[in-house]
Amino acid sequence: MSSPMLSKGQNLPLPEDVVGIDVVIGWGRAEIEVDASALLLGVDGKVSADGDFVFYNQPESSDGSVRLVGVQAADGCAQARIAIDLSALPVTVETVALVGSVGTGSFGELGELTLSIVDRAGQSLAQYATSDATTESAFLFGEVYRRGGKWKIRAVGQGWASGLAGLATDFGVDVVDEAELELVDGESEVEPSSEWRATSITAGAGDSTDHKVGLSYRLWSQARKWCDYEVTVENEHLPAIRSLWPQDFLDGSAVLTSDVELVPEPGGARGPWAISVRVQGRTIGYIGASEEQKWAGVVRRIVASGFVPTTASRIWAREYDGWDGVEFSTYVHIALGEPGEALPLNEPPTVPYTMLPRSGIVQVTKEDEHFDALLSFVPEGGYGLLFVTLHEKSPDTGRGKPHVEVRIDGQRVGQLTPQMSLRFLPMIRHLQDRGLVAACWGDIKGSAVAAKVRIDAIKANEASPEVLHGPPATIPPLRPALSDPLAYDLTPLRLLLNPLPPTRLESRPKPAEPLDGSVVRFDKSGGHYQFVAVRRGNIWETTATGDQGSFTEVMSWKDLAARVRKFDIATAWSPVQQHEDSRVREYLAVVRFTIGRTHLAAINVCADGREGGAWYTTTTERNRQQLPFGDRAEWSEIVCNGRDIQMATAWLQLT
Repeated sequence: MSSPMLSKGQNLPLPEDVVGIDVVIGWGRAEIEVDASALLLGVDGKVSADGDFVFYNQPESSDGSVRLVGVQAADGCAQARIAIDLSALPVTVETVALVGSVGTGSFGELGELTLSIVDRAGQSLAQYATSDATTESAFLFGEVYRRGGKWKIRAVGQGWASGLAGLATDFGVDVVDEAELELVDGESEVEPSSEWRATSITAGAGDSTDHKVGLSYRLWSQARKWCDYEVTVENEHLPAIRSLWPQDFLDGSAVLTSDVELVPEPGGARGPWAISVRVQGRTIGYIGASEEQKWAGVVRRIVASGFVPTTASRIWAREYDGWDGVEFSTYVHIALGEPGEALPLNEPPTVPYTMLPRSGIVQVTKEDEHFDALLSFVPEGGYGLLFVTLHEKSPDTGRGKPHVEVRIDGQRVGQLTPQMSLRFLPMIRHLQDRGLVAACWGDIKGSAVAAKVRIDAIKANEASPEVLHGPPATIPPLRPALSDPLAYDLTPLRLLLNPLPPTRLESRPKPAEPLDGSVVRFDKSGGHYQFVAVRRGNIWETTATGDQGSFTEVMSWKDLAARVRKFDIATAWSPVQQHEDSRVREYLAVVRFTIGRTHLAAINVCADGREGGAWYTTTTERNRQQLPFGDRAEWSEIVCNGRDIQMATAWLQLT
């Protein structure tokens, strides 16, 4: 029998008797190497330690529950296998994220991508296939996750442009990518690798508003600060955050990575310094009162230049069916860093150029020979980011080899080592033939007596066709910085600065009210509490044991349906053999019966099969005085007093 074929976002329970599975990640071009990885995540969607990240340099989790098995190729395709011992996973692990990454190229070049789940006997349990990938260098194929003590599989199909390092960092791994770091002149300082692509916007060099107003301008500080700032979530913003997920998102947690906008709201109720955090046209929070003035200059300068300040976010949310209704909780983190690192210290190059994507930090050498030029770029705080350009420099004599000269605003400030120059020169020459200067991100750290410069850019072997042959990637200039943040003219985006109206969630569709006499069954708090209810005229009598909490003994259908996610309605009944019917011992068995003129229903919540069971009945305060038992009863009491006892034998979910 073939295994179920999942669509994107679909989930499927794993068989309860399965204690170990193999995850098989497949791709259509065996000549391209894909590194399979797995991340063991807690309830917050993050690893608890770096030992929970299983990848090529750490092929087994610290507890041994997840390990890389190997890669096989056949008929031009390839498969990587990951073994998971479900019985050995710690109770703190809620999800195992199943990931692939490529060192060069992208997942869009790999043809069809597949995810297969097989048990230890080789029986296929679920499959997922997608051809949606484009430029991603890391790809989350799916998740094995725990719900109510049981394991399920979900097809995800989400890509990352920042490679394995960016994806792992997003899930809480402290990454230092040694392959992308260079140690020059004996220095041992390293920083995590990250990729950042300049926004492709072309603006006139002389006028910072010579562009379409309202385009995004990404904070430079995002590249080295991955969602470091937690936004305080207020109750008024919960509907906006909840609306980012599908309406049927229940019983679990999920993570959304999305760009967010930082929009000043000087005329709003929060005061002249307020900065809202917006995503997809919704306000999900505000920069804290202790931070908003510090960030006002950066945000207002970008807005005054006609752009919308943008950065990355990571939004974690959890929703479950609580006792008093659906409970929703969330954490919002954005990439903020420090204001002094959010914008470049200098203007973009005035000659035709293209920004190289970020890859790994490289130290510039011989800065001491150009300290007079560097000193003018050292900011007051001693550290900042800036535009740097790379140029081929031939030796002045016949000896020696060409090297890469590093310039800031056209001034030479140092060079790359001969070995490192060889890794950049082919790309610099190619771009020069196109009439473009190679520009990149750089940083400067210094004082009144010394300074050092580093660059962060891809090498020639990492350059994609888009970099080599695509349109130039440029970053537009901004209006000059002002000492008083309130002095910026924000009229270019004046219509954007008004506070957005609160987001209102659409009401969940409620099923039509069943006919009089119908019996429905439902649960609360993830199945911890089980109920039945029977319709009597215009009211529903339930197995609630009091009039407190989200359920009462007597409710209207409007109130009942608003508090329950899913109802099952009894569609078939059969008589009960009162003394020897084993069905009455079954957990969640439902019966209906009469005592005099009173019609009742009851549900057995006893899970151990005891003869007497534990029956909750639809007895209400109104008819309690006329009945021989209350809202709880033994089976013997029902048998002795009830008439026409029938067992529900078939159920149908109400929609």
